[in-house]
Amino acid sequence: MKPTISKAMIRRKIREVLNIRPGFGKTEKFLLEAVNELTGGGVSLQELRDGLEWNHSETYIRSKFEDEAEETLWFITPEGIAQQSI
Repeated sequence: MKPTISKAMIRRKIREVLNIRPGFGKTEKFLLEAVNELTGGGVSLQELRDGLEWNHSETYIRSKFEDEAEETLWFITPEGIAQQSI
């Protein structure tokens, strides 16, 4: 049975992962693996993307498309770092 993981927990775990070496961007794949590691598994790609979208809309994270790697990298913002310390 899939464990129930709240949307709020997924959002927090995304910021937690991005706050590790905050100047370095993380890929969606890395975030999915790390969030699943922190939550004990069960987070789907869609749930991760929903959490990314929510954090982005709150300006807690930002994204940048990396041309050379052809991937979007995600970064935590100063607002996201402050939110994590609450």
